[in-house]
Amino acid sequence: MRRRGIPRTSASGFTLVELAVVLAIIGILAAATVTTFSRAKPRADMKTAAAELQALFHQARETALSTGTPVVVMIFKSYQPASSGTGYFIVYQDACFDFLTGGSSCGVLYDTYDATVLKVGSNASASSAIVDTYSLPQNLMVGPSNGMGTGATLAAPLAGVTVSVDCSFCGTSGGAVQFDATGAATFYSLDGTPTVGAAKAGPIAVNGGGSLSLTYDPTNTSMTGQYTLVIFSASGAVQVFGTG
Repeated sequence: MRRRGIPRTSASGFTLVELAVVLAIIGILAAATVTTFSRAKPRADMKTAAAELQALFHQARETALSTGTPVVVMIFKSYQPASSGTGYFIVYQDACFDFLTGGSSCGVLYDTYDATVLKVGSNASASSAIVDTYSLPQNLMVGPSNGMGTGATLAAPLAGVTVSVDCSFCGTSGGAVQFDATGAATFYSLDGTPTVGAAKAGPIAVNGGGSLSLTYDPTNTSMTGQYTLVIFSASGAVQVFGTG
């Protein structure tokens, strides 16, 4: 009797060469994804930072309106807290009404303010307060030095606002925006040379408002662009213009 053979099925699978090719493709795709994410993240950070700063100025204005006391947004454009970008912002409620004018009733003045200490002034009848603080994310800074670009201008009705510098009202170290009880904004400069008991400089004369620009740290050579915030003098409103 003839025995029937048992049919053999051919085993299928990956050879070492095929497996190596698949792993190589996965590695290339993963590297491309990481590169894309690393480029997109700073862009998202700068856009988010501009929006957060806009909200910070809005918070300061609303606090001034609700309390009837001046509220100051101090800008220390060269200060870099740990694990942050270059640029630090402090919202200060001036219950003594003399923080920017050189008075001494509360004992804390803008011209000698130390961003690392966060002091608040007070006397027998009033107490100032730190409303909020904000640090720019890593890889971001106040800048560039020519703002939106050399010779750049905005369309009417903002054509008079200077936008061709990193901060149109700042001195060497920074500046400040004060919102009053009506919500209007005035601008002050900080030139880095403290003079105890005297106002720093200002209010700075501006045409319609002041501007503040954000950009990438220059060591991040793969990224370009910037966002500019314009603070209106009369209303205290803030508008953001972005090119990054």
